Amino acid sequence: MKRAAALTAIVILLSGCGGQSTTGGGQDGLKGKKIDFVVPYEPGGGYDIYVRLLAPAMEKCTGATVVVRNEPGAGGLVATSKTFVAKPTELRLQIVNTVGAVSSQIARDEGARYRLERFSWLGRVSTEPNVLVVAANSRFRTFDDIRKSRTPIRFVATGPGSNEYINSVILPKVYGFPGTVITGFAGSGEARAAVLSGKADAHILPLDSQLAALRSGSVRPLLVIGPKAGAPVSDTPTTADYPPADPAQKPIVDALVALAATGRGVVGPPGMDAGRLTRLRAALDCALKDPGVAQAAARQKRSIVPLSGPETARIVGAVLSSPEAFQRLVREGA
Repeated sequence: MKRAAALTAIVILLSGCGGQSTTGGGQDGLKGKKIDFVVPYEPGGGYDIYVRLLAPAMEKCTGATVVVRNEPGAGGLVATSKTFVAKPTELRLQIVNTVGAVSSQIARDEGARYRLERFSWLGRVSTEPNVLVVAANSRFRTFDDIRKSRTPIRFVATGPGSNEYINSVILPKVYGFPGTVITGFAGSGEARAAVLSGKADAHILPLDSQLAALRSGSVRPLLVIGPKAGAPVSDTPTTADYPPADPAQKPIVDALVALAATGRGVVGPPGMDAGRLTRLRAALDCALKDPGVAQAAARQKRSIVPLSGPETARIVGAVLSSPEAFQRLVREGA
């Protein structure tokens, strides 16, 4: 119960908040050095875009040379495991799909050769609530329609262990409606096409991944998994509007919302010198406040929702110690 209460408090405090800022430009001790900023995926994706937006600003904030390195493999697990075993003295930073990394650790994925609680957390770059959508012409007009369905709701996901898959496994269990998950899609676009064609019913993805389809009117949002969000889902009900019939299930919903709030984090190797970590945290904070970064992110339709390093580490730790009922469902969805 204490862990559940902690998760609820963190969700209220941190979801969508800007976090506490660190002070100072962080130049001392970094000027003239080379920082590797690792993206655990191929170039061109959302994580790559964020790092390439931040790298020039971090150079300006530190006086260092920031080199962007793409190290794809195993859905980000290869790079994350490599960062975990890097020497504390290495200036190796990495953007992390924190939702996926937390889920993989909880699920005891054999490829997750790291312990998130031991990383040196610089902070969070962004977070987005997850949004459940259906095709615009779907027979499901509201989330209540889904909850009342007697036939299984056909969710789509790129594969087991993904954010969309875990959400699709947990929601039916919490809200008591039948559900199944269709996988094997090459990407989220192909998965969405199955929903639009009527071969599936629903798709759950972070808001920024749903924006284009929402704005085109091809899909309709039925539920926001997380706090109230802005346009185009400002009128969409959230999980807070749908308390589970069984109060014992509420901690599971809270943990699911807290998981989404971990967002996109930035880490360094475990055991980093406290002084250097403070300077790097200040550098990331400086870069995230850079007006040029904000403008470029807006053009790319990418949100900046920062959180300090200690706060990011705290919310990650809270999800890692979430109720066993939630962790069991994550393992089922892995």
